[in-house]
Amino acid sequence: MAPSIPSAELRLSYPLYACDFDPQDANRLVVGGGGGEGRSGVANKISVLDVSHQDAIQIDSEIDLGRHEDSVNTIAVGQRRRNSILVYAGINSSSADLEKGKNEHFRVFSAELPSKTKAKAAGPKISELSRTSLFSSKDKDTYQRVLRISQPSLGPNQIGAVATGNAKDAQIAIFDTPTSGSAPKPRGRLELEKEAVDLDVLQVAEDEYQLLYCTGYDMYLMNIGKTTTEPYNVFTMPTDESTEQRPQFRSVRYLTPTFAIATANLPKAGGVIIQGFRLPARPGAEGKDGWARMAINATLPKTVTRATGLAVRNLTPPPSTPPSPKQGDTQFVIAVSGQDSSITIYTLDHQVLGDINLIVNLYPITTLKEVHQGPISGLAFSHFIPPKAPTMRPQHIKLASIGSMANTLVVHTLPLKRLVEKPSSANRGPPRTPRYILAFKGRDPKLKGLITFTTVFILLVAILAQGFMELKGVSRPILGARSVTPARWHSEWKIHDPHNVLGNNPASRSTLEEHGVGGSGDGGWLADVLAENQHTQPLVILDKGDSAAGEGGDGAGAGAGYQVETHDTAQEDHKGAKEWDDLPAALKEAWKEKLKAAGHWGEEVGEAVFKGVLFGEIAGAVANAVRG
Repeated sequence: MAPSIPSAELRLSYPLYACDFDPQDANRLVVGGGGGEGRSGVANKISVLDVSHQDAIQIDSEIDLGRHEDSVNTIAVGQRRRNSILVYAGINSSSADLEKGKNEHFRVFSAELPSKTKAKAAGPKISELSRTSLFSSKDKDTYQRVLRISQPSLGPNQIGAVATGNAKDAQIAIFDTPTSGSAPKPRGRLELEKEAVDLDVLQVAEDEYQLLYCTGYDMYLMNIGKTTTEPYNVFTMPTDESTEQRPQFRSVRYLTPTFAIATANLPKAGGVIIQGFRLPARPGAEGKDGWARMAINATLPKTVTRATGLAVRNLTPPPSTPPSPKQGDTQFVIAVSGQDSSITIYTLDHQVLGDINLIVNLYPITTLKEVHQGPISGLAFSHFIPPKAPTMRPQHIKLASIGSMANTLVVHTLPLKRLVEKPSSANRGPPRTPRYILAFKGRDPKLKGLITFTTVFILLVAILAQGFMELKGVSRPILGARSVTPARWHSEWKIHDPHNVLGNNPASRSTLEEHGVGGSGDGGWLADVLAENQHTQPLVILDKGDSAAGEGGDGAGAGAGYQVETHDTAQEDHKGAKEWDDLPAALKEAWKEKLKAAGHWGEEVGEAVFKGVLFGEIAGAVANAVRG
């Protein structure tokens, strides 16, 4: 059963193309988009939203960017500056400026934080601080397709990277985020043979960073800092020998300095795979030391044929004071959006065993189906900082997704639970910060397949065993095995027979074996006989008088004052038999009383079982009814 995840939805007045959470406030989300340059009449906007409630979303502030420039394509939220947050966005300049070769695509905004002291009528404001051109391309079709900045975990300094889209000369521009001023400080550009489909930036030490990006089939890693290196190809997607095709990268994210996660789309909309990579310690080195190795992988549900987005969140990030990039045990939550407007959620564990780091247990949690009406254009997880001390307050992270077609924003709230770890004699010193994991437990897909196989196997064995017991006469027929197998396979009935239906009477035994049934002795035996009769010849029930009780008789029901036989018009006592509906009311009542007295029929069974069965006369039944 899929877990129940609370969600809130808001429809805005413009298409949404980008979203990101405030790294210092999990309840503040920034979204952007618009209708583009003046053609649709739909404004281009950036909105700051309050998502603190699980069932409602409120707009804190908003800026209308006009209709003379392009819509907002990318957004990243930076650090605080006094009482505001910095918002970085990708917005192409106007067509007139593009024709002149001028495209100030990188914008910096300042979004004021809500203040309790100011009047509500004024409200917080969003203002533009700067606009810069980081690409050297003068092509008017070029736009800022990807924007990522490093997380502020090791101090105030951050770097960012942007990648071109639709450019004749593909580039990645690297920059320092503004600290005192308002404009970014360019660090340089990478000239690419193919455009980057996605990238990520990670701080690994003080003033040391790494850039990871992927093109269609290749993944590259680059060191940035005191010893900046050129990009090294650390992984190339292998070709399937049977199809001579290979998957294409769609998204990539750092997990730690040692590991990364990526999604790839299979050829011909054949599905989506998630791949976890162990990154090389020495990129560019000869042999295996210079290449990334696949550490774990999983396949999305078959309904997801193409991935459109990826979001990842570390639930126990390394401490920022003192600066330390070393990652301990933690759980990552991963969300992948698909072409069918679904979001599939996974968990992945990072474990440290001595000097060895591992990523294990890439388990699916649930798939949120049809989250938006149309394609999902953006995904983002809120940041999570574990409480320093145990608390009774519920902990959670939020997953935001946006849809460009219906202008919708949906925020899901994923509950967390504290992980109670067993104390270890090796872990001495001050108590560690409590660790949290997702409250929903994932299941190994391989284990699910094993359970399914085991269940089917046990079911088949049970069916075979039941059929065997029916053939050997030790079980009441359920499958009807005796009716579809040769008679030489059959053994005599050996089941409990309180009414001597199958006992030492060969005639009664052969009669019931002909119909593939046995006596249950449960008070509904006659109903069983009639319901399980599968032959075209009707059955006839004949009165043998009360004197026959206990004398065995010569047919099914003998010893109970009646006998069940296959109808034969040549026999004299069969000629007067009639169907149930044709019997007089008095005779019907007499037969019901006789069958009920024998314990072979009850009122709860009903008269429907008598349909298609012939009944003989009961001596004196009608006459007694007339006299009475």
